[in-house]
Amino acid sequence: MAIDYDGGGGGGGGGGGGAKMQRVDERGVRREAVGADCGCGSTDRISALPDELRQRILTRLAFKDAIRTGVLARGWRDLWKSRWPHRASVKVRLSSRDAPRRELDALARKPRPRRRLDRFSLVVSNCKLKTSELRGFTDYAAECRVEDLHVEVRNGTRVEGKLNFPLSSPLLARLSLRRIGVISSLYYKGAQPFHALEVIRLHSVSITEVGFKNMMALCPSLLTLNLRACDCDCFFYRPRKRRSLVMPPNLRTVTVAYCRGCASLNLVPVPSLRSFCYSVNFVVAPFFLPSDAALGDLYIQFADSVAELHNTKKLSNSLPKDLSGLNVLTICCNALEVASRLLSTDDGANGLLPNINLHNLRELQLIMLRMEASNLADLYVFFKTFQCPNLERLFVQLPASSYKPMEGGSIDEVREEPPEDDLDNLLMVKVMNFNWRRSEVQLVSFLLRKASSLRKLLIVSPNVTPPDLPCVEADLLLLKAALANGKIILSESDDITTQPYHSAF
Repeated sequence: MAIDYDGGGGGGGGGGGGAKMQRVDERGVRREAVGADCGCGSTDRISALPDELRQRILTRLAFKDAIRTGVLARGWRDLWKSRWPHRASVKVRLSSRDAPRRELDALARKPRPRRRLDRFSLVVSNCKLKTSELRGFTDYAAECRVEDLHVEVRNGTRVEGKLNFPLSSPLLARLSLRRIGVISSLYYKGAQPFHALEVIRLHSVSITEVGFKNMMALCPSLLTLNLRACDCDCFFYRPRKRRSLVMPPNLRTVTVAYCRGCASLNLVPVPSLRSFCYSVNFVVAPFFLPSDAALGDLYIQFADSVAELHNTKKLSNSLPKDLSGLNVLTICCNALEVASRLLSTDDGANGLLPNINLHNLRELQLIMLRMEASNLADLYVFFKTFQCPNLERLFVQLPASSYKPMEGGSIDEVREEPPEDDLDNLLMVKVMNFNWRRSEVQLVSFLLRKASSLRKLLIVSPNVTPPDLPCVEADLLLLKAALANGKIILSESDDITTQPYHSAF
């Protein structure tokens, strides 16, 4: 059993050691108070307590509140680091058949009342874990009033049965579960809401409809929900039964990525939503966002095309009506098709497209699963339709494939004229997986012509020697000139210091 947080030294003893002390009133405003040596009776008696007693006081506070006591006086500044005589984070690793019982017995011998824990981490690998044993570890964490709980089951480990996950820690603020099997229910007799729980991250977890429904019902303060590679069939909405799931009212950040199952994500009752990341098959698992949500960042990637008109209309209706508040947008080529398809019909002129003014957009990432002439045309339509006058950073991720520049005769002409408006505020462009294909060269040439303030254009390519492409000779000459004057930086390896906002997705 490993413990990963070092307690620091004391806070310098006694009453803060100064003639004047900082006090914090009931509204959190710092005020200067005269010390005991001025004879006006304003002695700070709590700061005069011994360190041991003040540390006992800190053990009754949530971790973030304990840190905030550092503004009270110099004597409190670092006292929170030593609020436990030992470290306040426990990490348990199980890697043998008898490890679960051995570690549970060791935890059972710890004295009561249990000391508070900021974080409890359980990592299981290469052993069989019973649900009763897993429940034993989480019960211990709950007894310690843990704030951050992480449970991870790695390859080679099997969790037997389904897990009922009551979790009774009143201070639990962050919950992370990875490959723990099936969560059947979080409800139990006498269950109390987790008013402090703000972040839930589930990775490779199967959960029943009842289990997820109860999880949301018991987490009224939830701010962040992150689901990755989960079996989420019927999580949110069953079209046949017409039953909608009630989501926490203050939810601000939702991520759904690479999940399996056929379900609809209905976030219409959550107008507080500010960040939404979605990478699932939209055709079988669509989402519905609040029409009045003021999104700050949006990530949309679909594995399949939504080019059919009814899917295009569904996607357009699923987005907020006004996207003018967006600062960061990541979008894939399958979603780029939407503007082209709608504008080619009467629906585009009838208000089915969201507000086309993205005047607050500062960063755009384009995930091009294909890069053919039609995809470049869709990109031109996007820049014509969704105005981005203040765009500063552009990332283009091209298809990852071996270097194979195409001949001019084998490529269709781009049937869309480039937009006339300039990208005057665009300062940085990064193009990944550049393979010198015709449409790729045309894209870079377009950016060089339109971005008058461009400072640098990073190109990551498996081939750093420009080939001869007669079909785009003029565009290629522009690239070579930018290479010569240093505006284009061509490299075989990625620059990790320049990454998009959604790079961790």
